[in-house]
Amino acid sequence: MTIDLEELVAGANAPLTDVEMNRTVGTESPRFELYHFAFSLCSQKVRACLAEKNAGYIAHDINLQMPQLGNYDPGYVRLRLAARSGAGFATGYTGRSSVGTEGFDPAVVPTLVDHEAGMVIVDSVAICRHIDQVTQMQGALVAPDLADDVARELAIVDATPHVAVLYGAHPDMDFRPERLRKGMAGVHDRKIQKIKTAREMVLAEPALIAAYDAKIAKEEAGRDYVATPDLMRASVNQIVSIVADLETRFADQREWICGDRFTLSDVVWAVSLFRLKWLGMSFLWEGGHQLNAKSQPRVEAYTARLFERPAFRAAAVDWPGIARSDHVSEHYDV
Repeated sequence: MTIDLEELVAGANAPLTDVEMNRTVGTESPRFELYHFAFSLCSQKVRACLAEKNAGYIAHDINLQMPQLGNYDPGYVRLRLAARSGAGFATGYTGRSSVGTEGFDPAVVPTLVDHEAGMVIVDSVAICRHIDQVTQMQGALVAPDLADDVARELAIVDATPHVAVLYGAHPDMDFRPERLRKGMAGVHDRKIQKIKTAREMVLAEPALIAAYDAKIAKEEAGRDYVATPDLMRASVNQIVSIVADLETRFADQREWICGDRFTLSDVVWAVSLFRLKWLGMSFLWEGGHQLNAKSQPRVEAYTARLFERPAFRAAAVDWPGIARSDHVSEHYDV
C-alpha cells in the first residue's frame, strides 16, 4: 500500500493549532518536522543533535501531560505507524525506552519527518543518526573512524532505565522533585483511560486498534513495574553501575567520551546525565550517599563540560515548557 506522507502529516498536524507550540526553528524552509515534547528525554536528544548541526526544522511540541496527551491522537499514531517497518509492538516494560530492545511504541515522541527524503523516522538514535548523515552543517557527529565507539556509547545510554526512575521511586527513598512525585501517582491508570478513549475513535481501523491495545499492555506493565520494590531498586543500582563504568573510560584523561572529538555520544550523554541530576541523582558522581558512597570525579568534570554546550542548553535546559527542578537550579538563567 502506498503511503501518502503529506496526507499523514496533515492529519497529525490538524489538531496542532497553538502557534507557540508549533514553530519554525532556524531556516525558513526546513526539510524536517519534529514531533516532540519539551521534557521528553529522547526529544531532548534529537533537539540537541539538530542544534549541534545547526539544522532548521518545524517543531511540533506535543503535549504529553494530562489531560491532553496528544501523543494518543489518532492522526499522530497513524503518522508513527508509517515508520514501523515490521517491528513488533512494545507490550512489556523494563524502564527503558529503546526501540531496538523494547519494541515499537506507536504513541510516544519523538517522530521526525524528512520531507526531502520522504521518510518518517522514529527512535531517537535512528533520528539523530539520520540528521547527522543528511546534513552537512558543522561537520559529522559520527566520524567513520569512531563509528564503533559511538555505537557502543549510544547503546549504553539507550539501555539506561531512565523511564523507571522518572515514573517510579526507589523503595528506600524518593529523591525525585516533590512536584514530580505527586504528579506520578496513578499516572499509568490515567494514561490507560485516555488511550481507551482514543481507541473508541478508530474502531474501523484494525491497525490503530492493535497499536492502542499494545500501548495499553505496555502501560499496564509499567504500572506493575514501578510498584515493585525489587525492580525499582535494581534500576537504580544499574544506573549506579553505568555511571561507575563511565568513570573508568575517562581514566586516560580524554576530553570527550570517544576521545578528543565531540560526537553524537556526547550529545546523548549530556541529556542523560542532566536528566539524572534533574531527578536528584547527582549522588551518582558526587558520592557520599546512601545509594552510592563512591565519588566519580571524572564524570563530574565531564558533566560540567557537557552542560556548557550551547546546543545542549537550548535543547534541554532553556527550551520553553521544560519543568524546573531545584536539583539543577544553578543551570538556569535568573
